[in-house]
Amino acid sequence: MTSSADTHRLAAIPEREGPESDDDDFLSVISGRLTEKEKHVLSALERAKDVYVRCGRDELAKEVLSRFVTMMLAKREGRRDDGRVLFVTGESGAGKTSLVERMLAENPALAPIQKSYGIIEPVISLTLMGPSTLKYLGLNILKEAGYKITRKYEQGEVWDILPEQLHLRKVLLIHIDETQHLLKLTESDRERDSVRKALKGVMNYKPWPVSFVMSGMPTITSLAKLDEQIERRARHLHLPDVCLPDERVLVLNILGAMCEAAGLDHGAVTESDIPDRIAHAARYRYGRITQVILAAIEQAAARNASRLSRNHFAHAYIEHSQARGHDQMNPFLVNDWERLEPGLFMIGDD
Repeated sequence: MTSSADTHRLAAIPEREGPESDDDDFLSVISGRLTEKEKHVLSALERAKDVYVRCGRDELAKEVLSRFVTMMLAKREGRRDDGRVLFVTGESGAGKTSLVERMLAENPALAPIQKSYGIIEPVISLTLMGPSTLKYLGLNILKEAGYKITRKYEQGEVWDILPEQLHLRKVLLIHIDETQHLLKLTESDRERDSVRKALKGVMNYKPWPVSFVMSGMPTITSLAKLDEQIERRARHLHLPDVCLPDERVLVLNILGAMCEAAGLDHGAVTESDIPDRIAHAARYRYGRITQVILAAIEQAAARNASRLSRNHFAHAYIEHSQARGHDQMNPFLVNDWERLEPGLFMIGDD
């Protein structure tokens, strides 16, 4: 039963109305202006993009988050006594963002809770789009939590009111993606000390300790070194590169699932060494592998092809690199592709 005091506090939480429906209507108008050929390509790309192939790392992530949430909820003398940090790291294109979004969405303990006064969301997520200050981070956490910013705040004010506002809105967990952008503007000892104090202030707030999932490049684990308490409470999940030939079947599964969704025959491609070339061009990273395949599907759909071929990958590679006129640097054209450096071919400076 909700007390009158709780009702008063909850009434202060503004209802958030998302612009998703307006966005969809607008994009439908824009998409309607495409030619029939462009609509055909769009349809194939959308179907392929909807594909997600699960693998061992998904089950590992599920288990790590499960244990993390259980520890986060464990009480001492009837009260949760501290917040915790889960670092999810990997190189660019490893697929960190998609993995974290799925592991959070699929954890039943963190699902939104419907109440008579609205929906409580135990998890909020935000992405740092570029070098970010501590003040910027705090303000964006408040906004994602549903707090209305009505005036200018100093950095100290933001982090002073943050713990109470998160408590009011029952936020248990904050996911910060691209966390490395926070580190770019915290090179001095003073700035890093401010980050340490801010994080601990939220994690150690006695009435309502909040935990963090921080995803980004491997360098973000340096945040754990800022403070011994943070280091002790941290867990780590690193997404390694796809290892061939052991994980070649994963590339085959991704290729097959995306082609089937797009309505393309892929037999000739999967029975060749193209999957190995795909992994090489993608620097052996899960997210990049899907992008290489998607680019080839775009080429096939644009040509109204019924089956995916090596040439579609070669043309896609040209468009996404600087290999035009440099066939000897295209891993989908040369025989000795393994001698090429993994990733896109970019012309270096003299």
